[in-house]
Amino acid sequence: MNQSKRISAVLALSLLSIVGCSDDDSTEQEAVANVALKSMTRVSDDVYQPGQQITVDFSTETTLLTNEHVGVSFILIEKSKVAELETEDEPDGYDLGEFYIEQLQEGEQNHTATLILPNEDLVSGEFIIAAFVDTSGVISNEVDVTDNKSRGIESGDESTYSSVTISDGHYHDFVLDKLKVGDGFAIFPGPGKRDTTGTGEPTQKVPDLIGFINATKFGNSVNEADISATITIGETTYHAHLWNEQAQAYMETMRIKFPDHEQSHYFPWDVAVNGVLLKAIHDDFDHDGGENSFSMTFTFHDNSDEIEAHSENNSITVEVPYALYHDEVSTAESVELNSNKTTIASVSAMQTTAATATTLAKVGSWSATYGDSDAVAISPSFYSYMNVSSSNGGSAEGLVEADLDLYLFDKSASLVSASAEASANVSDGEISYAANFSVLGDTLIDEGDTLTALDKSLGYSWSEEQKVVETTFTIVIVPVTVEAGVTGSLDLGVGLAYSNSRIDLGGDIVTASMDAYATAEINLGVASGGVGIDFLIIADTFNATLYADLAKAITDSKITLGIDVTNDIEAISGEFYVYVKYPKYKWCCKIKTKTKTQTIYDTSTLYDKSWTILDESATLNY
Repeated sequence: MNQSKRISAVLALSLLSIVGCSDDDSTEQEAVANVALKSMTRVSDDVYQPGQQITVDFSTETTLLTNEHVGVSFILIEKSKVAELETEDEPDGYDLGEFYIEQLQEGEQNHTATLILPNEDLVSGEFIIAAFVDTSGVISNEVDVTDNKSRGIESGDESTYSSVTISDGHYHDFVLDKLKVGDGFAIFPGPGKRDTTGTGEPTQKVPDLIGFINATKFGNSVNEADISATITIGETTYHAHLWNEQAQAYMETMRIKFPDHEQSHYFPWDVAVNGVLLKAIHDDFDHDGGENSFSMTFTFHDNSDEIEAHSENNSITVEVPYALYHDEVSTAESVELNSNKTTIASVSAMQTTAATATTLAKVGSWSATYGDSDAVAISPSFYSYMNVSSSNGGSAEGLVEADLDLYLFDKSASLVSASAEASANVSDGEISYAANFSVLGDTLIDEGDTLTALDKSLGYSWSEEQKVVETTFTIVIVPVTVEAGVTGSLDLGVGLAYSNSRIDLGGDIVTASMDAYATAEINLGVASGGVGIDFLIIADTFNATLYADLAKAITDSKITLGIDVTNDIEAISGEFYVYVKYPKYKWCCKIKTKTKTQTIYDTSTLYDKSWTILDESATLNY
């Protein structure tokens, strides 16, 4: 019901009451459905600047409307112009946004609205904040709407207004809202695995930690800043270097740019530690002390000429649990090792006892989580393994695995899982293999056998759009149901062979090219809206090539193996937002349509890298 119809209804009811009542009619008047703006208190600070966040306390009083949800809109206007709220179609004021009351309660109800003063060149002086309850006319059976809004200032009653003093200039403040390490923990190479003397910027491409920050910028005079990261071990603080995509290098700071000055935004980061910091991590590690951890701090650096309002919110610190892995453990001098490049995880172990065979193993693994799991995130995990042994006249077994776990609005799903394995021994010539490929829980390949010969190529291509999750949230006053999923392709291409006493296993274990898709349903009749999305979840090729040569296992008591594992990844990039269009009273005489956007992601590519996870060969002599 629009405002003119409501006023007509009020007049009609007034006439009926005059006609239907006599002087001696003492019948008690029935309660009428109503919500009223009861009061509003003065803001806490004496003086504010444009762009500054402001908190307003107010109360409503409700009768017979406890099943309703409403929006409360706020306007800022010069005190000298406050009469325009009653007389003008377009009051010369500034929209401060809306506050959502999820459910009205019978009687008086207290609320606190957090608003942002406009980033405009406001004149300095006294301003008034006024409010309007049920700004979109959601309630259809409310007869009197005159008490829904701030009123009475013309007669000196300011109880439903809030006064605020605006000074010149613009508010300027960076705020770090959240710091998250992707997996919640870190794993570093143990002693002997990587250089521990290097200072300055690491030259590697492989990340040691991946995560994100959420940050807000108040005031539009500056929209860029530098971010630095440090790790504190004991009493000493070290630089943790941040990946800069444009420079393709790790540096002491990373520049971020805010797309707006109203919302908290996601910014990804990728950190590597240099040799000196890695040595400190090794020295501080307690093998017997339970969980080991260090403090990690991110800090804003404002290089502008502006004076920041608060600097204490420019830093945020989290405690990060960590572990060490040891990738070369040799107990016999007969192991001949040729390591071309080892970057993430490699385990080399050899054991010789009277009761067991001599073995040599190489393992390469890597995992991380990209993005915010409360919105959209992807967690790739890769594992490769080759093991050779002197048992059965010489034997070998190899395994490659790849998993991509998807997170959409805090719901997780296995996007793809792929694996292939093969084993062989010289004594009986027995060869076994197995392979599996599944997408979103559907098994597409699941086979295996024991053979006397092996030469097999396995491939599968999956390409479609599939819904993963449905979630509902509210933008301003509008409940929105979003269906989200993935669209793109996932491929498996792997070969397994055993010929001339040599076992080979590998290929592109997973090739992924996946975008997010989403649709929106607006659950309010007076509103409309939709989704804007152009968002890459992941583009990845994980390749592993493994071999073991058993040709000299009997004649020379020698087995040679090799493993080469690489990854080419781009993840979490693009734009994803939900918007609503809804009616809003313009205070005096007009209803207009307003658009509100909730940004889920607006991020350029940071994670776009190729690197070698493991490239090693070795010989087992026994």
